[in-house]
Amino acid sequence: MKSKSGKIIFCIFLILFAVSGIHAAENDLKKESMPSYENLFEGFVYFSDKQKTSLKSVKKKFASTLDSHHLGLEILKTLMEGPQVDYLEATWPMGTKINSFFITEDGKAYVDLDLEHSMLENMDTQSELLAIYSIVNSLTLNISKIKMVKILIQGKDAVTLAGHIDLEYFYKTNMLMVK
Repeated sequence: MKSKSGKIIFCIFLILFAVSGIHAAENDLKKESMPSYENLFEGFVYFSDKQKTSLKSVKKKFASTLDSHHLGLEILKTLMEGPQVDYLEATWPMGTKINSFFITEDGKAYVDLDLEHSMLENMDTQSELLAIYSIVNSLTLNISKIKMVKILIQGKDAVTLAGHIDLEYFYKTNMLMVK
């Protein structure tokens, strides 16, 4: 009788042990799939005020595990989606796409955008400046590796964005655009 009850107790013990192991493994998977607060850092992206006179910063949480390239892509994606608050305006026309983004070893970032000239028709000089510096400030102030930014259109150097501001050069951070 002892051996039969011993076997039953042993089997129950094994079943409980196996079930608790499965439950623990499921909990670990759930913990890994949910980003914890510790894995986020708070950065800033820049959008235009409603009057289109200056840039305003918006706090945005990004995964701290992203390398510079992927963080840059996330920042650009956020800018192209536009602000999530009513009191700010997007600096880039709806439908602007990111063709490519890369950072050189010497701290130069290249942003290649896909947009049609017709999307830029309503941009004046101030709107162009805000659009350029929304990208430049958002990248340079969040990614220490980036020192300056060059914007390309359809993979090519563009003389200007919409006829006002020169795009032939690299741009550095400009906090005078931020109020």
